[in-house]
Amino acid sequence: MADLEGPFLLVVAGEFNSGKSSILNALLGAPLLKQGVTPTTDRIQLLAYGQGGEEPLGEDAVQIHFPLELLRTLRFVDTPGTNAVIARHQLLTERFLPRADLILFVTSADRPFTESERRFLELIRSWGKKIALVVNKADLLDEAGKCEVRTFVEAKVQETLGLAPPLFLVSAKTGAGIGDLEAFIRGLLAGPAAAIKLGAPLGVLVRLLETGEARLAERQSALSTERERCQTLEALLERHIRQTREEFAGRRAELGAVFREIEARGERWFRETLRFGRILDLLNASKVQRSFETEVLKDAESQLTLTLAEAIRWVARRERDLLASALDLLKGPAGEAPGPADLRHELKEALARFSPEAEAAWVQAQVEAAIRTTALAEAGAIGLGALVALLLHGLAADVTGLAAGFAALVLGLSVLPRRRDAALRRFRERLAAIEGELGRALETALEEELGRSADRYRALYRPACERAQAESEALERTRSHLEALKSRALSLRARLEAATTTSDRT
Repeated sequence: MADLEGPFLLVVAGEFNSGKSSILNALLGAPLLKQGVTPTTDRIQLLAYGQGGEEPLGEDAVQIHFPLELLRTLRFVDTPGTNAVIARHQLLTERFLPRADLILFVTSADRPFTESERRFLELIRSWGKKIALVVNKADLLDEAGKCEVRTFVEAKVQETLGLAPPLFLVSAKTGAGIGDLEAFIRGLLAGPAAAIKLGAPLGVLVRLLETGEARLAERQSALSTERERCQTLEALLERHIRQTREEFAGRRAELGAVFREIEARGERWFRETLRFGRILDLLNASKVQRSFETEVLKDAESQLTLTLAEAIRWVARRERDLLASALDLLKGPAGEAPGPADLRHELKEALARFSPEAEAAWVQAQVEAAIRTTALAEAGAIGLGALVALLLHGLAADVTGLAAGFAALVLGLSVLPRRRDAALRRFRERLAAIEGELGRALETALEEELGRSADRYRALYRPACERAQAESEALERTRSHLEALKSRALSLRARLEAATTTSDRT
């Protein structure tokens, strides 16, 4: 605000030994500033109206007073040379550029428009500053050389800036062209200086807004990567759940295979036992039950318990497989950056904490609870094997009752096949019911385990993903705000430039 309300700031910039200080001395009409073939200006020097003397402005700047009427409305700023061996000098100059209302960019006729000067002009352009070009040491050239240098510099500047700023060929040594340069400066002060001065902070504002947009875009890109990683981890979970359910069908098939064996033995038992030749045996219920348990059930209890236990252990191990897959995913392919170290650390910690045995015990408890809920509500807190034994015992008791009733009801040869077929159907129904109860208990435990492991898995990355999403939305709101500000600033600057152009024409 102080710069906006103060005198017009005309900043003289250029490479060291281009003659910046010499040109200012020529404009002032006195050797006020040091000049030489080595970098002589090591601070920002502000030339202001006054009766003489210097006033320090911090460590890197000094204000020099000089009783020149022009300095009442104008403040010249001499800057350290760019492209010097002293890096601090260029840094001072670059930091002061945003304060300038107009920049006199000085180049030398004996080495006009070097590559470093081109880069520096691009920096000036990025701040949206008004520029006038001064080619010093024109006394070294003849007329043809001057024409050649002017054409060369104008072409390069047009290529770099996309515009044609005023260009002056001068000689600080002989004074040639200094009068034209001074007339140009006085013309600015008499005409569009106010518009230029108002436009200067708008240029700075546009530059800052563009810088802000670039940083926002960079951060949004990083957040986009984080969100994509979250989506990848979520997709991995969904694929894991889908594959687990698909592979679980194989575990159910193993359980079904045990029941098919029991069913086959049962069918043989019914054919061999429920016949007229064994009517007397069928009247002995305990003998029938022992025969059924020996010939049909055999080791069914142990087979079913082992099959269920293996399915339970498989379900329990699936979460470990999920964590390991996620960790492999975050390592990334060779040559690609891995995922965030903190998330990889969390996954490693989760893998280290995971206990298949403890998880299997939890899953088994869910299976047992499901069996008690659906089939054996009267059963107490007994284990899986005992629950299976109870189910099979109920089947044996049911079959024994059927067999005993069969012996009492058989009245003739025509009744025998029908009674046996009815008993066999009842056996199959009861066996299928037990198979369904155990299968549903496994499925219930599977779904509970999938939900439990999904919750623990998501807890590893969801908080970071939610923060990334919230930050992304906030950045998008900020970007929209910056875009609106930039649009307004560009509109104002265009109006000021139009006013400046109109003033120049009049």
